[in-house]
Amino acid sequence: LLPCSMQAPRPLERRFMPHRLPYRFAVCAAAVFLLAGCLFAAAYHYDNKYLFGPPYGADGVIEVSDDDLDRPVPLVDGWMLSVDGGPRTETFIGQYSDFSYAPGGTSAFGSAVYELTVRYVGAQRERALVLLVPEVYGDFTLYVDGAVAASDGDGAEVGIVAGRDTRLRLEVRNDEHYYSGLVYPPVLGTAQRMANVSFANALSACVLVLGPLAAALFAFAVRRRRDGDALARDFGVLCAAFAVAGAHGLVWHLGAAGAWWYAVEDAAWTCVLVSAVSVAARAAGSAWTRDARPLVRRTARALWALPVVTLAWALSIPALPGGIEAYGLYQTAVRVGCWALFAVCAAVGLRDRTDEARFVLCGCAVLGAALVANLLDNNAYEPMYGLWQSEYAGLLLVGVFAWMLVERVRRLRLAAEQVRDLEVQVRAAEAGLRHLRSGEEATRAARHDLRHHAAALSRLIDAGEQERCRAYLAELSGQQEAEAPLRYADNLVANAVMAAYLAPAQAAGIEVRCEARVPAELPLRDTELSVLLSNLLSNAVEACERVRAEGAGRPFVSLSMRAQDGRLAVRCENAAVPGASFSRTSKADASRHGLGLPAMRQIVERHGGALYADVEGGVAVVRIVMRLDG
Repeated sequence: LLPCSMQAPRPLERRFMPHRLPYRFAVCAAAVFLLAGCLFAAAYHYDNKYLFGPPYGADGVIEVSDDDLDRPVPLVDGWMLSVDGGPRTETFIGQYSDFSYAPGGTSAFGSAVYELTVRYVGAQRERALVLLVPEVYGDFTLYVDGAVAASDGDGAEVGIVAGRDTRLRLEVRNDEHYYSGLVYPPVLGTAQRMANVSFANALSACVLVLGPLAAALFAFAVRRRRDGDALARDFGVLCAAFAVAGAHGLVWHLGAAGAWWYAVEDAAWTCVLVSAVSVAARAAGSAWTRDARPLVRRTARALWALPVVTLAWALSIPALPGGIEAYGLYQTAVRVGCWALFAVCAAVGLRDRTDEARFVLCGCAVLGAALVANLLDNNAYEPMYGLWQSEYAGLLLVGVFAWMLVERVRRLRLAAEQVRDLEVQVRAAEAGLRHLRSGEEATRAARHDLRHHAAALSRLIDAGEQERCRAYLAELSGQQEAEAPLRYADNLVANAVMAAYLAPAQAAGIEVRCEARVPAELPLRDTELSVLLSNLLSNAVEACERVRAEGAGRPFVSLSMRAQDGRLAVRCENAAVPGASFSRTSKADASRHGLGLPAMRQIVERHGGALYADVEGGVAVVRIVMRLDG
C-alpha cells in the first residue's frame, strides 16, 4: 500500500483527467453489452435444445428417422405428464418448473410420471441409441419398455435399443427441492453423436471449473505475496465460488447430485454476486469499503451473510415446503439487488474517474446483458454443447476482473518501486548528510590545529631547521591527501554509495582514486544505481581487505564513472589476492553470497548494455557500458 504522502495528490490527478473520459468508458461498456448480448443471442439460437427443430412429438409419440439421427434429437415435445396420480396431460419439457404449476399439482413436492413413445421409422428394424438424461430434480427411475434403465446415482447416459415403439417412462418423486421433476429435455442420438455431446459438455465443464479456479489461485497468490490488496482477496473468492457453481454438470454426471448439492450451488451463485459487488465497490473506491462507522461496516458485512442465508434456506426447504415461493422471490431479489449495487459502484467509479472505473462499468454491462437475456429466453433455453447464459456471463466477468487485477497489481508494483526509489533517495541524503557532518568536524579540528602547526613551523624556521620544516610540511600534505573528499559525485545516490564504501576504505588505509563525472539527474532508477554501485564497491573493498590480511600487496580501489552521449561507462579496478576469480565467492556461506555480479549484470542487460569482469596480474577489473534511456 502507498504511504499517505503519496496518496494525497490523487484527488488532483482525478480533477485534471479529461472530461471526455467517462464518455469513452460508457462507449466501451455499451460495446461490451452488445458483444455479450450477441454471444447470448448466438447461444440461444444455435445451441439451444428448444430450437433444434424437428422431429416434434405429439400425443405421447415422437417419430425418429435415420436422417433425424444424423444429429442429436432433443426430446422436448409430446410428453404425457401425470402429477400425483392425476389425469395424463400433454406437455413439453420446461413448461412447468415444478409440480405445483402442472394440472392437478398443488405443491412442488409430490410425484409425477412422464411418458413418451419413441417410434423408430428408419430403414433398420432396430437401432442402438443413447439417451442423455439431464438433471432430474427428485428421486427418479427411468423405465425403457418396462425394464429399469436408470435411477438415482446412475449418471446421465442410458443405452437403449429403439424399435418400432420404444416406451420411455420416468417416475419422479420430489420431497426436497423447489424445482420438480424433468425441467430440461433429454437428448436421443447415436453413440457417436452423443459422445460428441458428452465430450463438448465435459470440455465446457472443465473450462468452467478450471479457468476460474486458476484465476482464484492467482488472486490468492497475489494477495499472499502482498502485491495486491483486499480487492485481490475478493476476486479470489469470486472465482472460487464460480468454480463451485460451475461444477454442477460434473456432479450430475458422477451421480452425486442431491438436495445438499443444489443448496451449495445456489449459495455459490449468491457468493459470486456478493463478491462481484465487493470487487466493484473496492475498485470504484466506494465509501463503504473504507468507512469506519459501525453502521456502514455492519451493512457491508451483511452482504457476505447472504450466501449463508441462501444455503440455510435451501437446506430447510424439505422441512418448510410452504416457503418455496418466497425462496424464489428471495433469489430474484438477490440477483436484481446485487446488480443494482454493482451499477451504483460503476456510477461512483465513473463519477470519481477511478483507474478501474472502465472495468467496473464493463462488468456491469456483462451482468446487465445476462439479466436481459434471462428475461427474454422465458425459461426456454438449455445448451446442447456449450454453457448457460449465466455461465458465459460469469466467465466474461472473471475475464474482465482478471484484467483489472493484472493492471492494478502492475500499478501497485510501479508505485512500490517509486516508494523504494524515494526510500533510496532518503537514505542517500541521510548518508550524504552524515558524510558532510563528518567532514565539517574534521575541518573544524584541522582549523583548531592549524595555529599549533603554524607555531611549530615558525619555531622550526627560527631555529634554522629547514629540513625538519620540509618534512613537517610533507607530513601535513600526506594527511590532507588521506582525507576523504566531501563530495564524490553530483548525483545524490551515487555520492552516498561512494561515501558509504570509499570513505571508510580510505580511512582504513586503502588507496582510493575516484573520478565521477555524472550529472545530478540520471535517467536510471535510483534503486538500480544503488544496487549497481553498492555491489561493485562492496566487492572491491572486500577484495582489498583480503589483500591486506594476506599481505599480498598494496590494496587500492580505482573507480571511474562517466555519463556521455546517452551512455554510462563505469570502470572499477582493485587489488586482488592470487587465485581470485569472479566465477566463485570466497565467503564461507556460498549459498547466501555470490549474487552481486548476476544482479549487476541483470540491471546492465536490462538497459541494453554489457558487463565485463576479469582478474589478471593481481588486479580485478570490472567494466560496464549501458544505455541511459531518458
